[in-house]
Amino acid sequence: MLISLSLLLAASLAPTTEQSTTAKPVEAKPAVVAPYAGRPSARIISSRNVRNFVVRREAGIDQVVYLETTRKLWFRGEMMCHGDGDPRDAQSLEPISHFLGIDNNTTLVFREFSSQTSVCNLINLVRLTEEEALELKLNRPPKVKKG
Repeated sequence: MLISLSLLLAASLAPTTEQSTTAKPVEAKPAVVAPYAGRPSARIISSRNVRNFVVRREAGIDQVVYLETTRKLWFRGEMMCHGDGDPRDAQSLEPISHFLGIDNNTTLVFREFSSQTSVCNLINLVRLTEEEALELKLNRPPKVKKG
């Protein structure tokens, strides 16, 4: 029995006379890089600091929320949502977290006047610059003083 096992092992390791087909290298396509991929995660210190929110759908992402704080700073968060309502129609926002602030993995409850709710989990949260907020039409451009 030992001899037959050793012969089988030797036969399996020996080169075969069959021609092996070599796989042609596949041309690598450039990966699509998200514009916010390299940024560090942000955190809103207190959920009471959120004074405005906008929910949108963007290409490749189901739901995106933009949160404005009392200091006029905008944050962008990608979400995964479930529930009866659509967060884009929501009139109020209620963050549910074990901590005081809002960061990754915070649950957001969006409520509508029709008592429908949508529960969303933040996947990531990044801070936007003023230029990005203007580009996304979240901020109004500064007024030019006449004079």
